[in-house]
Amino acid sequence: MFPYIKLGPLTLGAYGVLIIIGFALGVFVAVMRRKLYGLETEDILYAMLFAGIGIGVGGKLLFLLTALPDLIQNAGEIFSSPEQLMGYLVGGFVFYGGLFGGLLGAFLYTRRYGISFAKFCNTAIVSVPLIHAFGRLGCFCAGCCYGVPADPPLGLYFNNSPVAPHGVALFPVQLLEAGLNLLLFFVLALVFRKRRRLSPVPVYLISYAVIRFVLEYFRYDAVRGIFFGLSTSQWISVALALGTGLFLFVRRRKMA
Repeated sequence: MFPYIKLGPLTLGAYGVLIIIGFALGVFVAVMRRKLYGLETEDILYAMLFAGIGIGVGGKLLFLLTALPDLIQNAGEIFSSPEQLMGYLVGGFVFYGGLFGGLLGAFLYTRRYGISFAKFCNTAIVSVPLIHAFGRLGCFCAGCCYGVPADPPLGLYFNNSPVAPHGVALFPVQLLEAGLNLLLFFVLALVFRKRRRLSPVPVYLISYAVIRFVLEYFRYDAVRGIFFGLSTSQWISVALALGTGLFLFVRRRKMA
């Protein structure tokens, strides 16, 4: 739709700008929540920085893994074309890879400086759907992660996008996911504005796993990774929801 933002002589990618805005807001929310779990502002900032690095690395690695069959099949064409090669290296991220990479990055920081990883997660997890919402707005502007063909007014044309197919109306699933992430953010922020026995982490993980599993049926972009009729993200969603649910069940049995 609007892949680039022009500021005088500067031309900026809308996706990158929105990601930066979303991440900055997420850091602000985490800092505002720090007193709930007795963390210092400095530790929140550095842990979020490490998490940000992990998000980029993890998101890219899972994207490349998902695109591996295409990379192998068209290796000669891709590696002989600098444009296509840069497209794979620079563009394309998978959220779940970013989520797990971000958690790993934060874990490395908290482990190194003796901070409770659980407390950091309880503090920062509320920020994740907020950051993600801005990321999906960036996807909408760039035209990536597009939806299935749909007649207007449900479908929109992404003819300015360097990624989405032109001349066909596509369902703006990016906006739907952005809206659901914003709703999830406000619910988590409201429910967990005070410390509770239940951690916000499993609530977020199960909620988003359900959202992502359903929304995958509205996605149409080619690099999805389909196995036994389900995409890579759907399999991860199933594993994440079942694993988190099992963890809560076992924990409750132990506390009973």
